[in-house]
Amino acid sequence: MSESRTLKLEVLSGPLDGATIALETDAEWTRAGDGETPLTFPWDTELGDPQARFTVDAEEGRWYLEGLDAHHGTYRVNREERLTGRKVQVKGGDILKASNTWLLVRQA
Repeated sequence: MSESRTLKLEVLSGPLDGATIALETDAEWTRAGDGETPLTFPWDTELGDPQARFTVDAEEGRWYLEGLDAHHGTYRVNREERLTGRKVQVKGGDILKASNTWLLVRQA
């Protein structure tokens, strides 16, 4: 997959604070998982299973985040949006929050 289709996220909270996560395929943002997704945050006990889903449009190379029906909701803080039940395109500079986990979109 080309570099333009890689989503780069910086973790802004918790034990991975400052770490960069690179996604090249669809992934779920979750508390628990099989260890295969880089978006598993077991220390954030209030995250949903799953909390949200990142998807890529392979033809256009655009990334989207869909907030799922998790108790605490999923937010795009810099745009003051709650994303539960809908999918939005993420862009560089977006700050995403779910429970106690914060992510900064470095490259979309």
